[in-house]
Amino acid sequence: MVSNRKIKGLLSAAVILLLGACENIIEYSPYKAGVKVSDSDLNIKAIESIQQNGTDYFVPFSIGIFGDTHTYYDEFEKQVRYFNRKDDIDFVVHMGDLTLSGIYREFLWYRDLSSGLKHPLLTIIGNHDYLSNGELLYKEMFGPYNFTMVYNNCLFVFLDDVIWEKNVEDPDFDWLEEVLKDSEGYKYRFVFSHIPPWSDPFSRGNEYYYNRLMHEYNVDLSLHGHTHRFYYGQMYETGPPYFTASSSKQGEVFFLDLDEDGFEIRMERF
Repeated sequence: MVSNRKIKGLLSAAVILLLGACENIIEYSPYKAGVKVSDSDLNIKAIESIQQNGTDYFVPFSIGIFGDTHTYYDEFEKQVRYFNRKDDIDFVVHMGDLTLSGIYREFLWYRDLSSGLKHPLLTIIGNHDYLSNGELLYKEMFGPYNFTMVYNNCLFVFLDDVIWEKNVEDPDFDWLEEVLKDSEGYKYRFVFSHIPPWSDPFSRGNEYYYNRLMHEYNVDLSLHGHTHRFYYGQMYETGPPYFTASSSKQGEVFFLDLDEDGFEIRMERF
């Protein structure tokens, strides 16, 4: 008969063997809020790179735009390759929802796929990127949620307008207005945010107020993602034209072309 002491000893040895065998199966929690050091402040670094090639005065240029890549990784890779064939764009903007669930591994996949892009890339935060610990991961990897850039005497404003997943009632309209107040001297003014104001997360009051800011401060174009559909037109009686980029799944990429006489949005399929 086997004694209880011997049974306990055998069980302890089995547990030690099992733990040793499983040592590297789970590398980290999928909700880990920590990013490799080399991947910090990517937006800040991209802005520094972009501005090195800019001027204090306006000269014509073009940028690439896409968004809502989520887990459409095959299409995402095709978009990167398509942008890389373009030598006439100065930088690319991702309109948010780079992840589906906001988990660590999805941020790393986005990093790995977008690192193949030969143009500087600016990435704004979307509502899916707030899930899990995504807002912490985004801040570590990319930098502030709200930020601005001046390039060739054009003002680019990047606004975090996530509401439900952020558990707030309003986007930071005070920050947005403060930035736009002093924008009269720029050739063009563009506001980028993930959610267009007519989408469900916006209340009717916030929809009205957002467009009023666009109108009052003469914003030239308001650009968004979120809807997964391409739209470009005059959404309201007052205010600027609005643009929404489709998701990667739709097989489309977009370009904003600027010259002395105005600007236009182009859609190309890949």
